[in-house]
Amino acid sequence: MESEKAKLRIYGMTCDDCVATVIRGLREQEGVLDVRISLREGMGEVELDHARVRPEDLLKNRIFSKPSHYRATLADR
Repeated sequence: MESEKAKLRIYGMTCDDCVATVIRGLREQEGVLDVRISLREGMGEVELDHARVRPEDLLKNRIFSKPSHYRATLADR
């Protein structure tokens, strides 16, 4: 298994419960191995199984889909 780290800029998080919700949503996605999020920085780092999921796929996660108020973009690697 070859892992890769993707950095996300995450918008719409205002509290620790928001962070927990986003982490839970990302961890449910197939191929996601680990998630770390900083509320203060509005950034997340996701370790993923490169064979099962690409960084771009994270942006299609249900947690970032409407009607959710969370949004994400890929940050510089």
